Amino acid sequence: MLMNKLKTKFHSKILLFGEYALMFGSDALSIPYTELYGYFSFEKSEKPNSGFDSNAHLRKYADFLGKQLKQVNFETRFSFDQLEKDIANGLIFNSNIPLGYGLGSSGALVAALYSRYAKDAINPSRNLSNGQLEKLKTLFAQMESYFHGKSSGLDPLICYLQRPILLQNGSCIKIIEPHKKKPSTQNTLFLLDTGTTGETQPLVNYFTKKCRSSEFLNQLKAELIPANQQAIEAFLQNNSNNLFPHLKKISTFTQKYLKPMIPDSIRTVWQKGLDTDHFYLKLCGSGGGGMMLGFTTDFEYVKTEIKKFPLHIVQRF
Repeated sequence: MLMNKLKTKFHSKILLFGEYALMFGSDALSIPYTELYGYFSFEKSEKPNSGFDSNAHLRKYADFLGKQLKQVNFETRFSFDQLEKDIANGLIFNSNIPLGYGLGSSGALVAALYSRYAKDAINPSRNLSNGQLEKLKTLFAQMESYFHGKSSGLDPLICYLQRPILLQNGSCIKIIEPHKKKPSTQNTLFLLDTGTTGETQPLVNYFTKKCRSSEFLNQLKAELIPANQQAIEAFLQNNSNNLFPHLKKISTFTQKYLKPMIPDSIRTVWQKGLDTDHFYLKLCGSGGGGMMLGFTTDFEYVKTEIKKFPLHIVQRF
């Protein structure tokens, strides 16, 4: 059974909406991104991260999980003896998901480890109750805390289920149907590669500190959260006429109040989108580097205007 799961791929994820607002109970929408993935292997990585020893990393992570098990008493039982044996035999997580890019590199690892080593793992292909989904999310949050200090558990859940998820009111989890592909439309969701990595924890700390200001908190609740909610609704209804005005509000709020989360190298491009209304950029996860999300009604125009940074189409809608 373990051999069958050895090379099962766990794809990355994209948090479309909800970054930071999620911390205040706002809805969040996340989708799997199948272009990037990771899987367990006893072979050397074809594209290893420079200076990154996956086997040593797994060993440290396994030690952490063992301690966590004693401290929080996971409801789920794991085959730690098998995990330790596999690590001793050279197990690695062979992944092409870039680290620090906001695409769920740690979430994919957590999902893969649960799938391979959890005893009586919940089958992701079945119709799951909200209780089962919440159980997975809670466990994944505990497992992923090794990487970020604190985790919602949403990223590993997406990577494990490989289906779009809508998180409502910070707690109600709904699996939703993906958009039907529309190759002929110019409405495009894309990724912009900033060429730099971002660190989640310092930015979360920065945001938490900002929220101590009642003025900022009031602005967040009055501007960002409503725009986030309405953008999710418009996106799910495939209503681009309603979507883009709310995207502009989200992009403007980030540029005005959360500028440190926008890398210096793309601030001019970010502003150009707001000035021309041909495209809007927003954070992909915590920001600070890695990928940024882009939305446009004319991707051919965007390709000519943003030549400095690699662009990757996620979907047309």
